[in-house]
Amino acid sequence: MLKALIVEDEYPARQELRFLLEPYQNVLEVIGEAQTAKEALSLIEALDYDVVFLDIQMPGMSGMELARILKDKRPQLSVVFISAHEQYAVDAFAVQVVDYLLKPVSSERIAETIRRLTDLDTATPKTTSDVLTWVPCESGGHTIPVNTNDIIFIMAEHEIIYIYTYHDRYPTRFTLQELQERLPSETFLRTHRSFIANMHQVKEIMPYFNGTYLLKMKDKQSSEVVVSRSNVKKVKELFNIT
Repeated sequence: MLKALIVEDEYPARQELRFLLEPYQNVLEVIGEAQTAKEALSLIEALDYDVVFLDIQMPGMSGMELARILKDKRPQLSVVFISAHEQYAVDAFAVQVVDYLLKPVSSERIAETIRRLTDLDTATPKTTSDVLTWVPCESGGHTIPVNTNDIIFIMAEHEIIYIYTYHDRYPTRFTLQELQERLPSETFLRTHRSFIANMHQVKEIMPYFNGTYLLKMKDKQSSEVVVSRSNVKKVKELFNIT
């Protein structure tokens, strides 16, 4: 799954691009927006995006300037320029962008861009660096790196993803799908559409209702994590429950 950031100073243009990308949610997910290049740079430093859809003409730092910075700082990050003007195309490809879209962007043109991005993604072998050791979270405007060994469970609540440790919980910009893909699979299990649990932090396993289960966790509050019916078999096999 490709994680995408939209960088565009005009709200209607951001919404239009989101609309055009919606049919490709199985391969690409927009998980961030920025109105300025400076704001985008802060977001990119906090989270490993795969692709940036980048407007060229913006107040302050231009999209072209940001792309040059990213070429040095994040060479693996794919950049797709979006502009109402053709004259920047030569400079754009000099910074090795994946594509150059002219406004207004058509659905056919977006389809070609997605094809290019997915071709690049499948051509890049996954390595052990894709497995997370730390999850960047947020607290009071600061980034809190949480070691994966300290994670008790993860929960989606009102479209926000929270990382729960023994004492605390922290929001993170990662989606549950991204965390499922990048956390150590021998330790973490997606038990429900809203939960990922650390199997080493399970204190008690309890039948719930309609064939579901609850996992009582080892955090301070002895929180309960739901196991959906489709995942009960995995939990029983893991803990040798007959």
